[in-house]
Amino acid sequence: MPPLLQPIEQIASADILACTPDTPLNEAARRMAEQRRAAIVVLGDDGRALGIWTEADALRLDPGDTARLACPVSEWMSRSVLTLAADTSIHDATSLFRARGLRHALVERDGRYVGFVSLSDIVLNQGAESFLSVRRLDSLAVAPPLLLDGAVPVREALAVLRERRFDALVVCCADGGYGMFTLRDVLFLLAEPCAQEATLETLCSRPLLAVPGATSLLQARQLLAERQIRHLALRAPDGSICGVVGFADILAGIEQEFLLELHTALKERDAALLRSRQSLRLADKVFESTLEGILITDGDGTILSVNPAFTRITGYAADEAIGQTPALLKSGKQSPDFYRELWTTLKRDGQWQGEVVNRRKNGLLYTEHLSITAISDENDALGHYVAVFSDITRRKQAEERLHFLANHDALTGLPNRTLFLERLAEAIAAAQAGKERLALFFVDLDRFKLVNDTLGHAAGDELLARIGADLREAMPEGATVARLSGDEFTVLIPGIAGVEDAARHAQRVLEAVADETELAGEEVFVTASVGVSLYPDDGVAPETLLTHADTAMYRAKERGKNTFQFYTAELNVRAIERLKLEYALRRALAQDEFELWYQPKVSLATGAPVGAEALLRWRHPELGMVSPAQFIPIAEESALIGAIGEWVLATACRDTRRWVAEGLFAGRMAVNLSGRQLKLGGLVDTVRAALADSGLESDYLELEVTESVAMDDADGGQVGMLDELRALGVQLSIDDFGTGYSSLAYLKRLPVQVLKIDRSFIADLSHDKDDAAITTAIVSIAKSLGLAVVAEGVEEAAQRDFLAALGCDAAQGYLFGKPMPAAHFEAYLAAQRR
Repeated sequence: MPPLLQPIEQIASADILACTPDTPLNEAARRMAEQRRAAIVVLGDDGRALGIWTEADALRLDPGDTARLACPVSEWMSRSVLTLAADTSIHDATSLFRARGLRHALVERDGRYVGFVSLSDIVLNQGAESFLSVRRLDSLAVAPPLLLDGAVPVREALAVLRERRFDALVVCCADGGYGMFTLRDVLFLLAEPCAQEATLETLCSRPLLAVPGATSLLQARQLLAERQIRHLALRAPDGSICGVVGFADILAGIEQEFLLELHTALKERDAALLRSRQSLRLADKVFESTLEGILITDGDGTILSVNPAFTRITGYAADEAIGQTPALLKSGKQSPDFYRELWTTLKRDGQWQGEVVNRRKNGLLYTEHLSITAISDENDALGHYVAVFSDITRRKQAEERLHFLANHDALTGLPNRTLFLERLAEAIAAAQAGKERLALFFVDLDRFKLVNDTLGHAAGDELLARIGADLREAMPEGATVARLSGDEFTVLIPGIAGVEDAARHAQRVLEAVADETELAGEEVFVTASVGVSLYPDDGVAPETLLTHADTAMYRAKERGKNTFQFYTAELNVRAIERLKLEYALRRALAQDEFELWYQPKVSLATGAPVGAEALLRWRHPELGMVSPAQFIPIAEESALIGAIGEWVLATACRDTRRWVAEGLFAGRMAVNLSGRQLKLGGLVDTVRAALADSGLESDYLELEVTESVAMDDADGGQVGMLDELRALGVQLSIDDFGTGYSSLAYLKRLPVQVLKIDRSFIADLSHDKDDAAITTAIVSIAKSLGLAVVAEGVEEAAQRDFLAALGCDAAQGYLFGKPMPAAHFEAYLAAQRR
């Protein structure tokens, strides 16, 4: 127990100095002086204290007044005696001493005095060693000392003590030393009145015990106890006496510090209580207003309390839930093993958290994120469980939706490439384990781009959604239908018996797609090209099978579309060659491997040259001359056609400008434009720049677009571009006329001046009546629209004569001249001029 909390009885002196009321004052003083006591208790006949006479009381008497000194002590005693219960703490006793300004008290137990305690006893038993050891004497508020010369008579010294209300003074002796005169010396004077004529120097205590101000209170207390004195003198650095310190001063210092600490402690306690009350209010507020549901159970799982969020989430009011168990919310979606694992974890770790599917009061299921914590009491006995949960149903639904969107095509709802490759990998693993085969179909719609561009993207999306649904419905159970991108679909069928079985399914894919349907008010007939690869025949890796099916699909397109092709090693070789060719094509322009060849156009009326067509050729350093039929489609698909087309246009304009300047060329130079060039944009600026850079006048240039490209203009943007080209003075012609799906009304809107009859009609002109009829119709249509007509592929005189008879304006073909390099064509022009 801390010293200040010990009972006062433990430090009280059991030897009580006492006298009767009629004891003379000088006798009482003698007893006090002999026993070195600062007070004497006056007891009545019943043994109860009537009063107390102290050193301070003695100071009021004159030692020379012998008559008064013979008076009974009862006349001069203090009638108020502090009496403390034996179990009063030292701390409380100290407070009473300080509050009443007293220095002595009786200790009483069971109505009997058991001891006497003084201020000195309290100071010596404070138990504040740690504080006393760091507190110095010079930190106390000590008044300057009362110094008197040693030659001063004692009588005068007593008067000064009374007047100044000091209990000690410092005596300055003749030899330069110091002495101490205290109230205890006053008792000696009262007991021996004859000493009153003596001087201070003869009665004071010497030598004076003086200590520096740096002395700790603990050291000071030890000195007072050892020397059995009650005062110490404070010595200044220069050796002079600067103060007197007694037990009362030490106690005052201790009390001041104690009160400060007590005030701080009480302030901290009040702040802690305030924080505690605020925390409780906040906890209540959180419990009531939090969005998470909270339920509290006892150790047996009976619900004791729920918050409003519990009711909002579950639908159960507080009075419906309290007294029940959390099983009230069970949905049956979790197995008994789930709950056994939950309780095992909760008992082992004291907490559990996870996701649980529960049931609301209305019967609907919901998913919650649940945290359960076990709460133990101060004896570590399990007292309560606290469950906190939040409704994450919408979040789970959103997560499932995001997962679906991440793995499915938004338009058709079919698996996308990511999910399809996962399923393909799983199917391959299953097929490998079961030693089975599977088939992979790569489906690409034929001419889908034309539908998308002419009827609009909304119609294209509608078509894709229909085909996705039709494929899913047509395929057997266990098959996976996916949309990879654009108009590309894949179908995975496990458990294929063989090639014949795969072929039957491939035919079903074609039949599911091939149909006449109405889109945007137009009847459209849709077909597809299908490539087939088999596991393990054509590969064992997902990407390999997919690549091989893609390769086979391109072969199906080459063979006329609306068909299917199986993958073969030969197709793979062709695909690799195509990749190599594309890589070489990307370098060809930079390495100056392209050439322009020219084929003359002649008038059928005069036989004279009226122009030429610029034809692109590629001279590969290793492969030699590469056919345009090989590399032009690759350039179209890889977007290289834009840069190549600019080079062709610039080169043709430069060559033509040179030949015109030399007087060799008359008429127009025709340059073919691809559909990709028209869609890339910036064509008008490219043509304008080519003309400006070469210095060629625009009426020497003719631009050819194919019939299908001219008709493929859903938004009219290409017609506007052709109008801008026409405004430059460039002549426009439609190439390969008769092979597409021309609308005469649309043809009339185009700003073209020339129709070129496709060579396919010219080749059998003299043997095939249909070709002759078509050619005749084309010339007639052109004339009716005021357009010039040029025939391509004329190789026989009979063809020339037939065309001339129809009124065809010009022709080109081997009959008049093959395509030739620029130097040879220049020589041809010179020969024609001569």
